[in-house]
Amino acid sequence: MAKLPDAVKKAMSKQDVFVVATSSNDNVPNVIYVTHLKAVDDQTVLIADNYFNKTRDNVLGNGKIAFAVLDEEKGSYQVKGTAERLTEGPMFDEVQKWVPDRLPRVAAVVMHVKEIYNGAKSIS
Repeated sequence: MAKLPDAVKKAMSKQDVFVVATSSNDNVPNVIYVTHLKAVDDQTVLIADNYFNKTRDNVLGNGKIAFAVLDEEKGSYQVKGTAERLTEGPMFDEVQKWVPDRLPRVAAVVMHVKEIYNGAKSIS
C-alpha cells in the first residue's frame, strides 16, 4: 500500500473540488466532481457520499477509484486505490460531523491508497 506524501496531502487541503473516477464491472468509466474529500492518514482518504449514484454502484461493484489533485508548483497528482462504502462506524460518524447538514451525508466512502503519480511518474 502506498503512502500519501506530505506534498500531496498539502495540495489536497488547498483544493475545493476534486475529480473522482470509478468504473463499472463492465469497464464503463464514470467521473464526478466531489467537494468533500480529505486525507485521514497516510494511506486513507475519506469521501462523503452526498449524491452518488453510478459512483456508489461502482464502489460497491469493484471498489476501484482514483482522484486528481492539482498543485500550482508541483503539477498534478493522481491517487489510485480501492474503496468501501460505509453507513455506520467511525468514518460514517466523521462524515456526519464534517459535512454540512444541508447535504444528504448518505455514506462514507473510504479509499485505501494503492498508487500515487505526479504527472506520469509513479511516486508510490
